Amino acid sequence: MKSTFVSAIVLLAGHAAAHMAITYPPPLRSKQNPFAGQDIDYSITSPLSASGSDFPCKGTLNLLGTAAASPVATWQAGQQYNMTIAGGANHNGGSCQASLSFDSGKTFTVIHSYIGNCPVAGTSSLTFTLPADTPSAKDALFAWTWFNNVGNREFYMNCAVITTTGGGGSASTPFASRPQIFKANIANGCSTVEGSDVLFPNPGPPGDVTNAGTKTAAPVGTCDVAVGGGSSGGGSSSSPSSSANAVAPAPSAPAASQVSQPSSQSTTRAAGGASSSAGLPGGVFLTVPASSNSAVASARPTTLATVSIPASPSEECTEGSAAPTAMPAPTSAVVPSAAPSAAPSAAPSAAPSAAPSPGAGSGDAADGSMTPGKACTPEGQWNCVSGTHFQRCASGQWSVLMSMAPGTKCQSGTTEVLVWQKKRAHGRRSLRARHHI
Repeated sequence: MKSTFVSAIVLLAGHAAAHMAITYPPPLRSKQNPFAGQDIDYSITSPLSASGSDFPCKGTLNLLGTAAASPVATWQAGQQYNMTIAGGANHNGGSCQASLSFDSGKTFTVIHSYIGNCPVAGTSSLTFTLPADTPSAKDALFAWTWFNNVGNREFYMNCAVITTTGGGGSASTPFASRPQIFKANIANGCSTVEGSDVLFPNPGPPGDVTNAGTKTAAPVGTCDVAVGGGSSGGGSSSSPSSSANAVAPAPSAPAASQVSQPSSQSTTRAAGGASSSAGLPGGVFLTVPASSNSAVASARPTTLATVSIPASPSEECTEGSAAPTAMPAPTSAVVPSAAPSAAPSAAPSAAPSAAPSPGAGSGDAADGSMTPGKACTPEGQWNCVSGTHFQRCASGQWSVLMSMAPGTKCQSGTTEVLVWQKKRAHGRRSLRARHHI
């Protein structure tokens, strides 16, 4: 009996040391965290529960606001930093993301994606640049997430409390338009493919993506990917009008016992570029179907304009460069703050006179859908399929098909502007158009 008990302890200890975790910045309940005290998570290298019960941050968010969640590092917007990953088994790498939360873990905004070879065996260091418009906050959450290449389909996540400063800069992709972290393998209907590096549906701006994968695969299942609309230092995460450059009050001086960044690591990976997407603002959710085999991508910054227009239930939406003037004048308009300050004062004087022109090809399938990954022009063009799905020409190729939000319908065809309707109460519909800026 005693030997059995000892064997069980050894097996548990081996399991706890068999995976990976970040050591810098030291996460909550880590033995490297000077504020953890005796509350150490000795299974910190293990994945999240397959049920998702400890998402996010392995269930450590109850420590926020206590001494155990004191900041362990101070980072300045626009500067380059690194995170250190260590452990016993890297499961042949995989794909990772670095993200920040400014709403106590309700949302996590991606600041860098590493597709393939993440993490490497042993101890490694991954570099990234804190966006120039990162909100300033005394108690922000930095998160490392990892989806392993081989072995059980798992989701790893560690979170550290940091202080961010100097967030008044300007970024090519506003912070609020960056994608939210990818989630899979936690009983959410989405999973990764064993033996492949997961290709994130929305990894972020090209300059914040490191692509080292030799065998990648899109996730399978119903994968809801929150695109843009994350926390920006306060306010609603779903409001399209929230400022991308909102800056919280300046933080107080960092604690004297904050952890110093390691001066050297055995492996260093520089941040590189790869084809990726700039997110849709306003907390839009895209659904990646099981048949997807390429990343959702968007080649140029965009903004979402919402115009409320009275319409009869039988009216059809005519797709074009803007709302047809045959409809009544708009009663309200909401434009994200990332959009230019000067907005058009009126709709075009003439309605579109012809149906949308096709892009490169008129559809590979009977329903008009394009083959994901197929070359396309012009860049940024949209393709609405059967009114219920859409895809986009990005980085020179068609993205996977994505579902329209419930209750919305787009008009079939390829256009420079994606226009759709959403039925509202009392027979009214809201006409929405995706405009290029």
